[in-house]
Amino acid sequence: MASSAFASFPKVNLISIVAGTLVLISVFLPWWGVDGTALGFSGSIVSWSLWSQPYTGDTGFSGNAQAFQMMGLFSVLVLGLALITAAIAFFGSFDPNKSYLAAGFTGAVLAVVVYAGAVSITLSNLCRGSGSSTCTSGPVGSSFSSGAAISWGFQTGFYLCLVGGISMLMAIIFHQTFLRGPATKTTEARSLATGDNRFCSSCGHQLQTDAKFCSHCARPTSTN
Repeated sequence: MASSAFASFPKVNLISIVAGTLVLISVFLPWWGVDGTALGFSGSIVSWSLWSQPYTGDTGFSGNAQAFQMMGLFSVLVLGLALITAAIAFFGSFDPNKSYLAAGFTGAVLAVVVYAGAVSITLSNLCRGSGSSTCTSGPVGSSFSSGAAISWGFQTGFYLCLVGGISMLMAIIFHQTFLRGPATKTTEARSLATGDNRFCSSCGHQLQTDAKFCSHCARPTSTN
């Protein structure tokens, strides 16, 4: 009785839930920033998040307002991608079809790539406008001048989203190997026991006579 109840209990992909949680947490953390060390003091000079337009603490960059505005729009786009990715990861952990997890992995990769490209373009435009040879022309780097060391690059939120994307890929593998494997064996055994009735080896949905594709998950049927 207990074993049958456990078998009927819906299987949940915990790795997918962890991946979605990591991506969701990342949107509340800085994604890019500048850290400086001078005269024994170290701390963050500039910190960019996904929730607002980039801010450097200096209001004298009126000529670069367009670059900052464009970065703000990209940040909103990445924010939307990250939130959608987290939602898909949570929903996909309960669904036997791994297509949702694949969509979540794609969303996480897009969020990271789009943000990295947006930072690179924005900093390149700012550097071109400043005319300085020591400006932050790339998304990652460091410099040392007059006893002060400055380093800039991606921060916790960016890397956490990247880890979430990698975890989503692991969730897809886990989904395919451990969650769908037993169901496939069960449906194959049920197909043999029922004679003429055929069931999809992917999702377990009953197939129509001579069907070449499953009407539920659209996967091709195996014909012997």
